[in-house]
Amino acid sequence: MNKIQIGDFIKLTGSTLKTINYYHKIGLLAEPERSAGGYRLYGPEELNRMRSIKHLKSLGLDLKQIKEITGDLKNPRTSREVLESLRSESLNEMKILEERLAKIDALLQEDDLQPDEDKTASPSFQMITEILGADQTESYAQTCPEIYDQHRKLYGILDDFQWDERHQDGFRTLADYFKTHPEQYQLALESGARWQEISHLEEDDPKIEAFARESAVLVNNMPPVKELYRANPRMKPPLDNLYQDMVAGVLTPAQIRYQKLFKKFLQSQDE
Repeated sequence: MNKIQIGDFIKLTGSTLKTINYYHKIGLLAEPERSAGGYRLYGPEELNRMRSIKHLKSLGLDLKQIKEITGDLKNPRTSREVLESLRSESLNEMKILEERLAKIDALLQEDDLQPDEDKTASPSFQMITEILGADQTESYAQTCPEIYDQHRKLYGILDDFQWDERHQDGFRTLADYFKTHPEQYQLALESGARWQEISHLEEDDPKIEAFARESAVLVNNMPPVKELYRANPRMKPPLDNLYQDMVAGVLTPAQIRYQKLFKKFLQSQDE
């Protein structure tokens, strides 16, 4: 009789008693026949089953997926479906690794390697550029290079802390709107270019107030954008003050004053 007891089966397969018992419990290994003395006996069928389990585990499948491939009656998915699902998951993991490598390479190209500096795009910024597409993103970067870099840093500050988890929804709405309204996007770019021009003015320069008024009128003519600003709740103290301290290292005093005036004028149009 070409059968072996469980001790030899464990040694031969390089497994453990706990693992074999668990495989039996979940139905991954069928209960083998027993000897007259009640000992479990394992033969070629069980060994081939263990070979299959090992090979499938080496591909990255978990035990549930292995059961589906090797014949789990409760989950009658085909082997092809499971492997296609695994392939999709593996491709996603590869994409994540490639993005991680790109960020590491970007850091390695810097003379001063400071992990707290935002040298790579934040998740929110990546989402926005993906929605806008390559052409609109390139126009954004070329028309307003300083603003492009500032927004990248500001979105990084928003992403790195739990200020308000709804900010990404607002960014997505804004990007979707400009993606489908290129003429409005062009107006926004032109406004961004002007914002870039006023960034280095003195804080009390009257041009800042004039531009803030014009911006409020522009946004008022873009209903989805206006609604987004209206629905976006202001952070409560001390979070708002703390956030303003954080962005003060990114925005100039003129830009900070512009933002306060813009919000004021936009709110006054609703009254």
